Amino acid sequence: MKLYYSNSTLDNAQVIILGLPYDQTSSFLPGSRYGPEFIRICSENIEDYSPYQDKSLCNVRICDCGDVEFDTKDWVLKARTAVEKYINKKKYLIALGGEHTITLPIIQVLKEKHKDFSLVHFDAHCDLRDEYLEQNICHATVMRRVSDIVGLDNLYQFGIRSGTKEEFHFAKNSYKFDVLKPLSSVINNIKEPIYLSIDVDVLDPGVLPAVSTPEPGGVSYQELIKALLLFKDKKIIGADIVEYNPLAASPYASGSTVAEILRELILIVSSTQ
Repeated sequence: MKLYYSNSTLDNAQVIILGLPYDQTSSFLPGSRYGPEFIRICSENIEDYSPYQDKSLCNVRICDCGDVEFDTKDWVLKARTAVEKYINKKKYLIALGGEHTITLPIIQVLKEKHKDFSLVHFDAHCDLRDEYLEQNICHATVMRRVSDIVGLDNLYQFGIRSGTKEEFHFAKNSYKFDVLKPLSSVINNIKEPIYLSIDVDVLDPGVLPAVSTPEPGGVSYQELIKALLLFKDKKIIGADIVEYNPLAASPYASGSTVAEILRELILIVSSTQ
């Protein structure tokens, strides 16, 4: 199944959608591997028109390239190979997870294309552990590994409300950034170009319960959309949406919310061309 608004060939597309249905390191509720499938299903419930941006998906050339099949243990290499294929097309890539670890191979590829760029991370969790459950590459360490690539000065985190004492101290002491600051107060200081990584558990579980690691006290849907709209005049080089888990709760309301986030993200990314 493809997104109903996938309306272009790969060569002519402005925006490429790629599913990375990987959740092998999920430590609480596995099932985000089904996220891309249910985002596509629930997109049938979402209008192509955004009242937030006064734009329609019908005016963007979009190619849904389906999902990468992870049938080997070396999933990072397989994801990198797939991502590189599409990034080399010089298109805007939006990846659908899967767990948050899928951001790592994307950033590895982008670093080969861009000397410097910022990564803006929306999440409930720091994801800054150096190791978790004897793994140094997993959903709980992904931003630590990403910071090894882009540099701590280029990592910006928002919506964070959960992590170890060590993670919060690492964030404060290592890159002098307060994860509790609102995005609007620092948006003009974020260096371009920018990659956006949206873990949907940044939303309050009352808004979106179908996630792998729900955390109370999150932002509202309107707050997230307003935050994303701050990037519509920025240079964006790619994005991902991760950690939607259709097995964790009734999938359709949550899936429709994620599908609408995807709509807004496509329109934001395409506006930077």
